[in-house]
Amino acid sequence: MNNPKDSLNILKEKAKAFLFSWNVLVFLFFVLISTIFWFTISLNKTYEYTVPMKIRYINVPSDVEFSADLITEIDVKVKEKGVTILAMLHSKDSLTFNFDEHQEINDLKKISIPSSSLFDKQIKENYSNSTVIIGYYPDVITIEKGVLKSKNVPVVVVKDITYDGQFCASDSCKVSPSSVKVYAPQNMIDTLHCIYTKKLTAHDLNDTLVSEIGLVFPERFKSDTKYAKVTIPVEIYIEGTTVVPVKVINVPKQYTVKVIPNEVEVKYNVGKSKFNKIKANGFSLNIDYNDIISSNSKTQYINIAKTPAGVTNCKLMPESVEYIVY
Repeated sequence: MNNPKDSLNILKEKAKAFLFSWNVLVFLFFVLISTIFWFTISLNKTYEYTVPMKIRYINVPSDVEFSADLITEIDVKVKEKGVTILAMLHSKDSLTFNFDEHQEINDLKKISIPSSSLFDKQIKENYSNSTVIIGYYPDVITIEKGVLKSKNVPVVVVKDITYDGQFCASDSCKVSPSSVKVYAPQNMIDTLHCIYTKKLTAHDLNDTLVSEIGLVFPERFKSDTKYAKVTIPVEIYIEGTTVVPVKVINVPKQYTVKVIPNEVEVKYNVGKSKFNKIKANGFSLNIDYNDIISSNSKTQYINIAKTPAGVTNCKLMPESVEYIVY
């Protein structure tokens, strides 16, 4: 009695021999040739087919907001050879609506334009003069708009910056443009006071950084300016010291306040190029009389009210002073 496993192996061998026999290979070859001929003949036949096409809007006025979502895709029913329809289906080209060619929109709140007058010429220029356009869906492009108000607002840089070793910012961060013109509905325009950049992150800087960074606009706000150039000047720093008087502010006329000591040493870091420009009168140190009367302490911490541009990491010696009120 034959082993079932042997019988199965014999069947496999016979099947393999049949599949790779000359007759089968010839048969498959002719099937392939027939398929190619059939496909070629099919592509040369004329068909009616609906082709979806993207719509790209260009030169949109900045001071215009559309009251409803613009149509971004339109279905075009065409009569054409299969090969042309296949090309249309696989094309990455889009139909273009150019606002510069429709100045009448500037004078009207709402306008409806037949799709055929917008796109017939484009389709025939991009594909074939033999293409017969049967229809569009939708057959009319409707544009409803509202006029936006404008306002200039400053650009604020959002940054996360650290410096390498003995380096620091030699001057304040510069942004260009420093302000941008924005457009928004009347009831929203007054709520915006600045435009922020995307976050600029850079660590261990040891040289001046220049970077182009995108601007972040709230919803329904528009602008022709999308990017700003940010410059952060960096140079090696020097540690400096100076002696600055401590003033008392908000003292009533009938009182006098004496601080001990009446001047303190200020240690600071500043870029090498500005070191010789730093003077004591560029600093302002004070304590507040209102803090004195609300405190039981005999000493008050000194407030650093002002420092010269480019100065960082200020430290006071001492940090607090005693006072006498009389």
